[in-house]
Amino acid sequence: MTLGLWLSPPSAMLPETTQRIRKSVLLLVGLCVGFCIILLVSQKRIGSNLPDENNDPTNVNVRRKLVGKEEDGPLKILYTITSLAEYNTGSRATVKGSDRLQETMIPIISEGVHSMVAMGYQVDVFVVAHYILKPERLQLIRDSLPDGVGLKYWDDAMPLGYNTEKYQESDGTSLIGERFLSLARQHRFVIRDHFLLYDVFVSFEDDMLVTGHHVQHYVKLSEELLRLQKEAPDDLPGNPDDKFYSSSFSGPMTKGQLSRMMPGFIRVEVLLDPTSKKFHTKPTQVPIDLVFDEKTTTTNKNITKIDPRPCCHVAKERSSPKRPENPSSDQVMLWETEVMPLGVRKMPSDVLDWVALLRGPTYDKETKLNTMVGDYWAGVDGYFDKKRRPGGNARNLINNMGGWMATRQQIWQWHTEICPGGFLPPYEAPHYRFDGLDLRDVEWWSGGLHLVTKRHACNLQRIMSLNPDEFHFHLLYHTANNKQSSIKTDRFTRANDLLGQLNTVRKNAQKALEKQKQR
Repeated sequence: MTLGLWLSPPSAMLPETTQRIRKSVLLLVGLCVGFCIILLVSQKRIGSNLPDENNDPTNVNVRRKLVGKEEDGPLKILYTITSLAEYNTGSRATVKGSDRLQETMIPIISEGVHSMVAMGYQVDVFVVAHYILKPERLQLIRDSLPDGVGLKYWDDAMPLGYNTEKYQESDGTSLIGERFLSLARQHRFVIRDHFLLYDVFVSFEDDMLVTGHHVQHYVKLSEELLRLQKEAPDDLPGNPDDKFYSSSFSGPMTKGQLSRMMPGFIRVEVLLDPTSKKFHTKPTQVPIDLVFDEKTTTTNKNITKIDPRPCCHVAKERSSPKRPENPSSDQVMLWETEVMPLGVRKMPSDVLDWVALLRGPTYDKETKLNTMVGDYWAGVDGYFDKKRRPGGNARNLINNMGGWMATRQQIWQWHTEICPGGFLPPYEAPHYRFDGLDLRDVEWWSGGLHLVTKRHACNLQRIMSLNPDEFHFHLLYHTANNKQSSIKTDRFTRANDLLGQLNTVRKNAQKALEKQKQR
């Protein structure tokens, strides 16, 4: 009341013109207040059981530095899950009407979060859903999480926009409707709004299993890339040309090259019928070599296969006939890439050593030379006859990851320095049309293609460790296990076979380096 009196002296004391101004100001204030009330009501579908202080970026106890993490305390993770359907529709080899929330999403969130908490991380979960989460369904999610894990949700989250395939400026016929492709965009708003509160952001689709092992390994490699980046020169001595940068696969690297590198993942499934002959190892041009100890002899071979436990084992209570508890190493398969387009590189670091470079980035005349990352292609040694290497943007070989993860520092660098138009909202022209509600698909937003392709995108280079004790940390389990019954079997490769083929390419590259030294 006192404030109101101070702002509003009696009208009799004011000239007529001043009174009109006063009335206009009051009307404007009233409209603003009304708008704020409407805005708050419109947000009623966003719920939370997180502590209030976790949502206040001005609180000195939770406000983090933009770069790095607090010295004390565990890494704090925001795990965002995007869910399109509460019940399966029958498409993509699913059973129509089956309870996707209870049978797929909840067990996978629970498995992943329990793993992260067991490794000492502090985790909060945020569900972005197309459907409305009823209280009893939300309680099922809460009950599946460990004590101390916060849960927020944004349901009925489908964005509205024009059909951009038919939209014409001021044509008088275009209608606003749900933009199904763009539900996968919504997690970026969640991350933007919580950006200062967490150290690591994990954002995946509702059937992808992400464990504490994945987070630990990703952070380890990311920290090493950051260390190398800080110590690297802006340019290499002698100002090498594009041929050098595109073909060099070892030696010193520039800040630009290292800033565009990130740990990557490959989606895998578990073969549900291990006796099926459809998925037996097929003849391949690149030999499969699973001997990693260079000192072993032919009479004392030490075969090393992937460890399926970090990616693909689940607790008994969260297993099912379509999600086995303890699959074997030979049951793990991939379908979104193969050895033919891949290459390897010797990194200037004992922590990283030899890595495989996944597909996605492309380079052209506009690319700065000191950001190009070369590799030793698997086809250099004639395994594929005269076939040329597929382009970096070949969709069937890029391997959509089903999501992505990043540290806060990585996201800030991507948003401010690397990704055209920024990584986080707002999404504005010229790199985004219709606020990003154009024809960018699910794979672009949540599958990681925004990060690793070039057109209006970040053009980052994903790497995977070829250390046989770490390779499995780059495998992410697509727990729906439905690709094996809906995709041609010739697209599948056993994860062990790919590891063995990449090891062959690595040994070939190592021999090529030794020859270079002898010249």
